[in-house]
Amino acid sequence: MKLKINNIGLPSNKKFGLFFSSIFLWVALYLFIKASIVTSLASLILSFSFLIVALFKDDLLLPLNKLWMRLGFFLGIIISPIVLGIVFFAILTPIAFIIKVIGRDELKLKDLDTYWIDRKHRKILPESFKQQF
Repeated sequence: MKLKINNIGLPSNKKFGLFFSSIFLWVALYLFIKASIVTSLASLILSFSFLIVALFKDDLLLPLNKLWMRLGFFLGIIISPIVLGIVFFAILTPIAFIIKVIGRDELKLKDLDTYWIDRKHRKILPESFKQQF
């Protein structure tokens, strides 16, 4: 099943507004401590704007909510293969290389004439075919 942008469920507009209100509030606090008061005040105004809109008229946040979810969807499409590639090449490839250098044969296939595994012969009883699992 291929994931399509139309199949994505949106969070409620109220949750979206409260989330961004808290994010901008934290940014305002950080900027107040580390940077200028002007940028902190701008972020604080954005925080209270999101809070007021989320509490009283959350329908106005629907376009921003959709835009935010689309951005997350497209970032997920781009970032997932990159992260998986990094995991493969940074973790699995060195492990495989080390195992090859050591000469370890996990499947025990090295220098075999046949891959057949001999089993002990035993008498097969008809009861062994009942309730096999």
